[in-house]
Amino acid sequence: MGFLKQLVSAFVFLVGLSALVLFLIWVWLGFENIPNKVQDLGLLQNASYDFIIVGAGTAGSVLANRLSANPNVSVLLVEAGGVFGAASIVPLFSTAMQQTKYDWAFRTTSQKYSSHGLINNQQFLPRGRGLGGSGQINYMLHFTGIMEDFDRWEKLGALEWGYEQMKPYLERHERAEEGTTEEACYPELKKDDEIFEQNQYPSMLSNVEKSPVLNFCSSKVPSEVNRPRKESNNPALHVTSVSTEDNLLAKAFTEVPAHLGSEYNFNPARYTIRNGIRWSSYHEYLRPAFTRSNLHILTETMVEKVVFDEHKRASAISIKVPDRNSSIEIRATKEVILSAGAFQTPQLLKLSGIGPAIELKRHRIPMIHDSPNVGQNLFDHMNLPLFVSINATESVTLNKIIHPQTLWNYLRKGTGVLATTAVAGIGSLRGGKYGVILFGMGSVDEQALRHVSNMKQDAFRAYFPLHHNTSQEGFLFLNTCHQPKSRGAVYLRDRKVESQPFINPNYLKDRFDVECMSEAIRLTAKTVDSEPFRKMDAKLHWPKVRSCANFGPFEEDFRINRPSDRYLECILRVSALTGHHPGGTAAMGLHSEAVVDGHLRVNGVTGLRVVDASVFPAPVSGTPNSVVIAVADKAADVILKQNNSG
Repeated sequence: MGFLKQLVSAFVFLVGLSALVLFLIWVWLGFENIPNKVQDLGLLQNASYDFIIVGAGTAGSVLANRLSANPNVSVLLVEAGGVFGAASIVPLFSTAMQQTKYDWAFRTTSQKYSSHGLINNQQFLPRGRGLGGSGQINYMLHFTGIMEDFDRWEKLGALEWGYEQMKPYLERHERAEEGTTEEACYPELKKDDEIFEQNQYPSMLSNVEKSPVLNFCSSKVPSEVNRPRKESNNPALHVTSVSTEDNLLAKAFTEVPAHLGSEYNFNPARYTIRNGIRWSSYHEYLRPAFTRSNLHILTETMVEKVVFDEHKRASAISIKVPDRNSSIEIRATKEVILSAGAFQTPQLLKLSGIGPAIELKRHRIPMIHDSPNVGQNLFDHMNLPLFVSINATESVTLNKIIHPQTLWNYLRKGTGVLATTAVAGIGSLRGGKYGVILFGMGSVDEQALRHVSNMKQDAFRAYFPLHHNTSQEGFLFLNTCHQPKSRGAVYLRDRKVESQPFINPNYLKDRFDVECMSEAIRLTAKTVDSEPFRKMDAKLHWPKVRSCANFGPFEEDFRINRPSDRYLECILRVSALTGHHPGGTAAMGLHSEAVVDGHLRVNGVTGLRVVDASVFPAPVSGTPNSVVIAVADKAADVILKQNNSG
């Protein structure tokens, strides 16, 4: 018995030691050393910078790098949050950051035309709070728009932002995928790689073997010849693709057009993941600038408003001093740039006195410029999830996620389930009117998904009928309309910057969006019925929603996968979810009532620009994150050129 007790004690000790080591690794992965971080806010009293950037998200990270590349220019980057934890670098944990301190956790007003299956008819609107912004909690999908997107912008008055003008900036990140090397899945640390010398993730950067669990990696990644050098002023995203050779879902998905027709375009998903970790604009642009003495980074700080002089020039920002009921001003000698996102950029503009006169008067805010379109034109994509079960072990399941080998593969090799987003493919009708996303999650946790989606229990169980089976194989088709016509608005709640604004996207108000998304659903049905998916015994589970029971689904609907239009409209209005792609609330245009002009300068004042998705006149036909990076890249060139010449 003594020996047995010693054996048990040794086993318990080893388990405890392993848990402690994993915990310490986890803490270490989330640590960042930022030499140019402002430690004492008091040192900024009466300080001045050439450029002040408000918001260190996707666009702000790009601008901070590009503008501070000139050592003779001083830049202050202000961010309300801090550094994201270790969970943000793990691709599969994207949604785990939602509804935490790293998420602004906005929510819509109660929706009239949609969201009837959500609590209080409200959608949750996650936005990243911290260095990297929403690029640290999104699904890392890489998409640079289609030609029609930017030509549409041009027709709406953004004359400097048509496809030909945007093409060099979009191609900068497309070229990052050229070449052939196995670095993404089988990386070898290069001693002269500046990024990796300051990278805290070496356990995922050593030479590895391919993971037998699930492979979403690709051999199509930057070669040594094509990879942009880090000492250049032109960083480029690290883009990889799901491998159709190693992932059966991606393979079947890309074979669908051969059966449905050439008018459809189905491709493997592309994403910004490098060596098993998230690789956002924060990693590619901001982190390499941490050592620049002319760039200061101020975190955990809220900007209250932009301050203007008697000539309506943006001369400073006013920031709140934490734990004190006071503010200080920091001067900008050249420009203030707002990159606070589609919800908070219009909020800051209004709090600074730029917005609709009637709204400013209601909140007793002194008006600097009557700009009626600030906060208007809010657009967003919606996704309707439809579950498809399969008879093949090819998807991400809860059992695979919690298996000890999964964590071991990830920490040791940077591969396996945790190194994926689970998105396998993206397809659409050519021209981009509507599309589908194949999200390869076979089983989902009810509490976790309801926690981030706000779905009622009965709605969730209708859309995920096999949720109780943690080993269930399958996937979701997310059905979307790429160019929705519904428009909403962002309004002030009060004069406090800490108060979340009222956000009303008016989802599905325009009937066009319902019809467009219904076409996407019918494309899903055709895809499931195609030969590549029939080989997996794919079955589309039409949700049995109580409020839609008069319209379907009927037995015949399950047999032929062609339910009625009224049924499709009903399930859309019950549980279509936000696509997390808001924009348009400070849109550029030609007329004087546009919020910003073609150079992204705020109309009616000087020294103030907006650079983020709020300047988009219309949506892009897919995920917008990489387009935001391209816009910020182009904006940096415009800013540098105008300030050098002036």
